[in-house]
Amino acid sequence: MPGLKNGHVRTIPVSAGDVRHLAGPVGDATVAAVLKTEPSMEDLEVAASYLRGEGSAVDRMGHPIAGKVAQLYDILSNDALYADEEE
Repeated sequence: MPGLKNGHVRTIPVSAGDVRHLAGPVGDATVAAVLKTEPSMEDLEVAASYLRGEGSAVDRMGHPIAGKVAQLYDILSNDALYADEEE
């Protein structure tokens, strides 16, 4: 099957455009930090949804973020775009 090698599905690398599409107009340093983690699109989508506060608080409490999603959330939430919202 195309895309399979040794039983693993190849993933398409996330681009700077993907980061900005999902997280908004974040800074270049934030985009670079996100890309350095080599995230999957799914991890980036989940982190961005938590960042935007999507879903109910109860739902988010039942699904705490961890691992790469938590790392991405920390990177994105420290961008000036979102850091100003917390004040």
